[in-house]
Amino acid sequence: MAFRTFGTQGSGSETPISIEYIDKPGLGQIALLNALLFVLTLTIYRFWAKTNVRRHIWSCVHINGEPLEYTGRGIELFLGFLIVFGLFILPLLVLVFVLQFTPGAEVALVLIQSAAAIFILLFWGMALYRARRYQLSRTLWRGIRGALVGSSLSYSLLYFGATLLSFITLGWSTPAMNLNLQERMTGDMRFGSMPFRFKGRAGPLYGPYAVCWVISLFALIILGGLLGFAFYGMFDEVFATERTGTDTSRDFMGLIMVIGILLGLLLFWTVYYMIWAFYVAREMSIFASYTTLDRARFQLDATGGSLIWLILGNILLMVFTLGIATPFAQQRLVRYLCDRLSAHGTVNVNEIMQSREVVGRTGEGLADAFDVSWI
Repeated sequence: MAFRTFGTQGSGSETPISIEYIDKPGLGQIALLNALLFVLTLTIYRFWAKTNVRRHIWSCVHINGEPLEYTGRGIELFLGFLIVFGLFILPLLVLVFVLQFTPGAEVALVLIQSAAAIFILLFWGMALYRARRYQLSRTLWRGIRGALVGSSLSYSLLYFGATLLSFITLGWSTPAMNLNLQERMTGDMRFGSMPFRFKGRAGPLYGPYAVCWVISLFALIILGGLLGFAFYGMFDEVFATERTGTDTSRDFMGLIMVIGILLGLLLFWTVYYMIWAFYVAREMSIFASYTTLDRARFQLDATGGSLIWLILGNILLMVFTLGIATPFAQQRLVRYLCDRLSAHGTVNVNEIMQSREVVGRTGEGLADAFDVSWI
């Protein structure tokens, strides 16, 4: 196997890294075509649609003036999904369908559904890991591709354990476990033959985490109290008019209560995510500062306010265009990261050779089945 060096022989080997996002036309045409073919093919075209969007967005990311290249193919994603669907999803759907029409199989049905939920939770981390591996293996810069060299099963077990521990500790293990997960993922990443490094402590995360945890708890208590008073007033109104009211009025009050519950939940989750956006931004920034490539250390200037604006804008884009503008929402995310990400230090470019890792023939599989790969 021939190994290609990164950089130009004879030039300085120690190279600073610059990252920028440069727009180019064509994404609107891709979005419209993807939406049309998505409907005409009964969603099957989504694998090719995802590939088209990635190819466009990747080519807008420039490192030291050179664009990234995405070499993934829609058929790879499609075949990966078919394998997972045929081995796991289809047999499960058939079994559940049969049990639903089998007398006395209620217990078996509950056990199967519980096992399916545990299966998804257990292999969720594997889906995330294999999606990252596929994307890196199809990402090239100056002919050198990325790689993820670790075990997806090992990462998935760590992710499963982190999820259980977070539940047991009411979330207080999250900063430490997120650090461990990021250290595992980043430590397994390679650009060609050069490894990424991740080293740091979870201590700086606990201050922002504690503030967000306490504020979200107070928000839950306050919102719960307001909804409680509102529903008490509604119940009181129903009981007061029970003797003279009609069924229609009671039905109307019931509808108002359901709408109130839905709006209350929507309000809570909106406030909840706005609160935690400040922690997520802090975590992203700290994790970036813990990441190095050779002698280059990264810095991400993420803030809670900018993250809220990014997420809110993306939600509005997708809702008011019925999903057609999803590629533009994905573009906004990548541009946000490129605009705020910088590298300090240098990389010895002449030491980087092509990755030895075997490139898989199929796509993300579990990630498509679980729908965890947003871009």
